[in-house]
Amino acid sequence: MKKCASLVAMLALFGWAMPMMAAPVEVAVDNQPVIGGETDADEAVALDEEEAGWEFGGSVWADFRSKYVYYGLVDNPHAIIVPGAEVTFGHEDYFTLAVGVEAIFDTTNYGAKEGGYNDRRWKYMELDPYVTLSRSWDTEEWLGGNLNTSLTYAYEYHPRSCKKPSEGFDYPNAQWLTFKVGLEDDFLNPTLSVEYQLTTQGEWDGKGGIYATFSLSHEFDIGAKLGLEEGTLCLTPSIGIAAANKDRNLSDFEVDSAVMFRDAFARLDLSYTPFEGLSIAPYIACHQQVGPAAREATEDDQFIAYAGIGISYEF
Repeated sequence: MKKCASLVAMLALFGWAMPMMAAPVEVAVDNQPVIGGETDADEAVALDEEEAGWEFGGSVWADFRSKYVYYGLVDNPHAIIVPGAEVTFGHEDYFTLAVGVEAIFDTTNYGAKEGGYNDRRWKYMELDPYVTLSRSWDTEEWLGGNLNTSLTYAYEYHPRSCKKPSEGFDYPNAQWLTFKVGLEDDFLNPTLSVEYQLTTQGEWDGKGGIYATFSLSHEFDIGAKLGLEEGTLCLTPSIGIAAANKDRNLSDFEVDSAVMFRDAFARLDLSYTPFEGLSIAPYIACHQQVGPAAREATEDDQFIAYAGIGISYEF
């Protein structure tokens, strides 16, 4: 039995060695012989490195806001809750695909009193599924940091229970396309975001509306100065300004004005990460309408201040 096992092992070894013995011998740059050029081990390492670049992940979050502010305007003066979830798949050298959804929950009966879309207290009044394709480009040598780009398609859905046809009010759905580009700079992190409305939104119209924002931000790792691990406690101030075209201005506050600056904004986030993946981030923010027509249209809401706290977990 032992002789049979030894014979089988010798035959297997002989069968493995024959192709290598028959292969041509090449001389490497360092004059060391390389049998058959690239070895199977080299190919395996290259394959492992390629596969290592593919990543699957995701995140879940919930954001509590004291007011619902959109386009620098107050959509709901009462508190709202915005939960969401997202899954991502991609390669660091190629593109990353993200599929997610976000919802908006009222905490009061504002919809029935002033909002015009029925009482949605503790019920979602908007659902926003989206798909994002993003990539980080290696531009360190000529821009001083990586250039991040993304393109997002989003569908804004309002449930039928929001609509009040008896009062002649329609709460239409809408679709959006958003392009974002940002530079991972060591100090300012400039970011430009351009949102384009794809569909007509009932009597509000809005199709072709463009709302663009330009912002700057910087993250201060204050936890490191307190003896905490890097990235545990960070303070991030950000500022920016937004502009909109005529279609967007008409849709938002019936101002027949061409492209104009709309609102300047500022925000301060304090992010606490007790362990990897979990983040708790309270924040305060404000918007100030800067365009003359926008200031006239918003009257008492020219300046808006609000606060909130976001909780998220990445996996």
